[in-house]
Amino acid sequence: MLEEKFNSLIKLIGKTPLIRIRYKYNGCIKTACCKAEWYNLSGSIKDRVAYYILKDAYEKGLINENSTIVEVTSGNMGISFAAVSRYLGNKMVAVMPKFMSEERFKILRMYGAELDLTESFEAAFEKAETYKEKGAFLPYQFENKINALAHYETTAPEIEIQTDKYPCFIAGVGTSGTLHGCGKYFKEKYGSKVFALEPLQSSILTLGKSLGSHKIQGLSDEIIPGLYPKELVDDIIRVDDNDAICMAQKLAKTFGIGVGISAGANFLGCVISNMDGALTVFADDNKKYLSTALSDNSLKSKFVDDIELIDFEVVRFND
Repeated sequence: MLEEKFNSLIKLIGKTPLIRIRYKYNGCIKTACCKAEWYNLSGSIKDRVAYYILKDAYEKGLINENSTIVEVTSGNMGISFAAVSRYLGNKMVAVMPKFMSEERFKILRMYGAELDLTESFEAAFEKAETYKEKGAFLPYQFENKINALAHYETTAPEIEIQTDKYPCFIAGVGTSGTLHGCGKYFKEKYGSKVFALEPLQSSILTLGKSLGSHKIQGLSDEIIPGLYPKELVDDIIRVDDNDAICMAQKLAKTFGIGVGISAGANFLGCVISNMDGALTVFADDNKKYLSTALSDNSLKSKFVDDIELIDFEVVRFND
């Protein structure tokens, strides 16, 4: 019965479209290849990871139908665990800072998850350990190697099929699973460059400690994750959070492609890389950000204004 559930669930995860966006910047026309990950079960790339981690935990006997799943999250991973857990019959508790967007709290509750809100990510990590002492299963997304494996075995091979150039892979660093898994895949097979992206306002990867808060939810969660593949990373790209927001807004207003703030940052990473055919992901869409600065139409960015979005082509996985 459980195997049948996993076999059914995987049909709603992965095999997402790839959007090839042509743009002009500094007089040059280039293409960015962006994986549209909001087509997954709960609307983000994290569904791949939640599926992989919980399936592995069941197969190893680490959890059963009576287990409680508890995870520290900034939103998307918690939502993915909540969706997958409910289908499997498990209780899920999301431990997260209270300053995340209100939409995330509401979506988690809609999936039946319990929320335990804290003042900071540091406090959230400490709080999660108290649940472990009571027998809960903690996926440890920031250090669990299966997080990266999910992308090495699904996201990267899908991208490989959907395009024919692999100059570099770029991803914002939250847990680092996407960067690690996809970066390793493309570097091993094609010698691709790997660029880690972080908010300029945090710069934790560059400096080793965070400079402060930023508006790109899901990236730079006050720690350098254990999964961060320093040995794979060729360079770190820093993106201003205001620029990221304006880029996400421009994608929506120009193409009708409504994406989250991290997607705006990742697209700018492709532009900054100066590589034609740069590979990245649009982790989620814009619906979790209605109460954030993403809906503020008064923001301006000269950098984003200087980027001309020309057109796009969609490559479905089976095309």
